[in-house]
Amino acid sequence: MLCSRSHFVAFRSCGLAAVAILGMAGCSRPTGDADVSANVAKPAATSSAPAPGPAVVATNQAVEQTETGSKLLEAGDYEQAVEQFTLAIKSAGVNVEPVVVDNAAASLYRKRGIAYLRMGFPDTAKEDFTDAITFAPADPASYEQRAIAYMQLGDLFNAVRDATQAIRLNPRNAAAYHTRGLVYLRRQQFERAVPDLEQALVEDPTLTAVVTPQLGEAYYRWSEQLDDDGDEAAAAEKMAAANRLAPEYVRRQIALAATPEVEEVEVIEQTVAKPIVSEADEHFGRGVELQQRGENDQAIIEFTESITLDRDQTAAYLRRGETLLAMNFPDTALADFQSAEARSGPTAEIHRLQARTYLALESPHRAAMSATDALHDNPSDASMYALRGEAYLQMENWDRAIADLEEAIRRDPKLKESLTPSLAAAQKGREEARAKQMQTAYSITMPE
Repeated sequence: MLCSRSHFVAFRSCGLAAVAILGMAGCSRPTGDADVSANVAKPAATSSAPAPGPAVVATNQAVEQTETGSKLLEAGDYEQAVEQFTLAIKSAGVNVEPVVVDNAAASLYRKRGIAYLRMGFPDTAKEDFTDAITFAPADPASYEQRAIAYMQLGDLFNAVRDATQAIRLNPRNAAAYHTRGLVYLRRQQFERAVPDLEQALVEDPTLTAVVTPQLGEAYYRWSEQLDDDGDEAAAAEKMAAANRLAPEYVRRQIALAATPEVEEVEVIEQTVAKPIVSEADEHFGRGVELQQRGENDQAIIEFTESITLDRDQTAAYLRRGETLLAMNFPDTALADFQSAEARSGPTAEIHRLQARTYLALESPHRAAMSATDALHDNPSDASMYALRGEAYLQMENWDRAIADLEEAIRRDPKLKESLTPSLAAAQKGREEARAKQMQTAYSITMPE
């Protein structure tokens, strides 16, 4: 019988003795966890030995249930595997609160999550992987699996975030590179998808049969994108790579492209004229509403869907980048602003957003250049004088920093309170620099 999630939530409150959890320290896992049976305390085999206490019995039950669940998971009997892992969690007295590092408990939740995932329940699997991360936040395996769950749920932003965290914790994680590459492929970020899929093959050549066709698709679609952008040389290069990796896929796509489409004539009722809103526009509109409410994760999903349906949606790239910047992901945000610029050309808004992003990336020279471009478009933009002043301050260009910060305050007196500390720092830096110059000049002119 399949245990629903409501059944096992109550198990977290089970307060079995600590030895029940400690005995699980070596919980077995098909992918390499140690055999739990080696760590379980066993009663002496003498007639005078006392009967095993309830904690030891519970631990032995958890061991047996975990081993049975692992075998069922390997055999593809996911429903019974879930049943056994749920019983093992109950027997072990696993409790998610308070947070403690417990690799054995994490392994149980992760295995049950994998079983749920393979049964087609990514939402329930995601919850189990989250619990596994609670128990073992430094274990990349749970992040790797949760990324897959997020991808299946269509939450591509969190899928990238979890796969990236799995790679940070284990830079040789082929599965995480593979997952992130597939997410980037779905997001049509082919310049990122290709390196990740190639890295997956470097880390694990046994993935060749699975990854190579996907890599060929990424190269083909990247070639199409470059061709649309007018970069014929780069498009030809990517197409050659696609032909080498997935010739059948390329031939099929070329044949489909050559097939004439039958244009359907839509009968439009002659009523009051209404604006035609595409599905991409609908996703974009929902994304804007979510962004304004501060629901950034969901806004990212909507903007991404809009871009997937219409990759020339410049506004969607800008809004998604702006949301990512607000969530402190400046590197990803910058990629979106660059995509927007490639489609619409440079604009004042793009320059402003790029200036903010470069400053967040601690690249003050580029921030100052982008702010200058923005000021060429709008010389009265006080916020750009302020940002460029902050960039010059980081560069220790004291005079320019002071000039820009003072100009920002002059144009918008409301900025005075927020910019006063930076202005004071720039003035102090200039004074110290001048004092140092005078001291150096004095020491040079002094007779020996």
